[in-house]
Amino acid sequence: MNVSGNSSNIVPLSKGEIAGLAFRAICFFLGIFGNITVVVVLVRNFKKANFTLQLMLNLAASDILCLAMMPVWIWNLLYGWTTDLHWCRFFIFATITAVHASVFLVTLMSVQRYVMVLYHSQWSRLGKRGEHGMLGLVWVLAAALAISHAATYGIITDGSRPICQQVFRSEEQKVGLLLLETMAMFVIPFSTMLVSYLCLHKKVSAKSLGSHQRLAVLVTSIVVTFFIFWIPYHIVNVMIIVAPSEPVKLVRRVAFRGPRRAVQGIVLFNSCVNPLLYAFNHRSLRDEQPGTDVNTTQSSNDFS
Repeated sequence: MNVSGNSSNIVPLSKGEIAGLAFRAICFFLGIFGNITVVVVLVRNFKKANFTLQLMLNLAASDILCLAMMPVWIWNLLYGWTTDLHWCRFFIFATITAVHASVFLVTLMSVQRYVMVLYHSQWSRLGKRGEHGMLGLVWVLAAALAISHAATYGIITDGSRPICQQVFRSEEQKVGLLLLETMAMFVIPFSTMLVSYLCLHKKVSAKSLGSHQRLAVLVTSIVVTFFIFWIPYHIVNVMIIVAPSEPVKLVRRVAFRGPRRAVQGIVLFNSCVNPLLYAFNHRSLRDEQPGTDVNTTQSSNDFS
């Protein structure tokens, strides 16, 4: 179906929605430039056979894809949705796939760091085919979860304008999807990162090498940054889940609309920070790479 919005007037927005728009605009300009720079630097200066490089390139690609969608959603919030439902769901599918892939790649990176540093020989048995298979699985899983998310989007009237927005058909669907999102995008990834890095830090610290102090700072910043940028979004999700079920539409569209759009914008800052955490820090550590089991001599193999 085709809809048209009134693009001549900007509909008044709440403070939360204005904050969300500001976050999106800042992230678009900073994040696109930063991630493209990362791609150029990595391709020029690192070994293309390095799986860590492939992870970071995929991470940069997912961040670029997500941020490239921001002008669409800024227009949607300001002027309303000016095309049909299929494009609404397509753009949200692309955005959510990118966001999911980014989180899963960060999680895979944490697991890979742990296994590669402490059990290098076991990781080597995977070979290139196994590594490429894991990367493919990340994107397939991200797309599969995004499909279920995109299917809940529709074009609704918000004041005098049609907008592309998530529409829950029932209380059960709302609770189920938000719980799935919180578990898949925060609880499981954050727990995996935290356990991997705590175990790695405990093992590596025993060797008392200076480079590992820098590693500890890097991996700690990864976990802390992920937590800071994602916890507000999932707190709002939990608030929506436990909110009174009646009236569902009022709770979704009024009480939490502004806050949810604001914290969605905050999440995007993670895409701007990722280049600093994973590329530039990796470059400073590339000559100090532990690449074998903890019981063997340190080598100069690719650090991950």
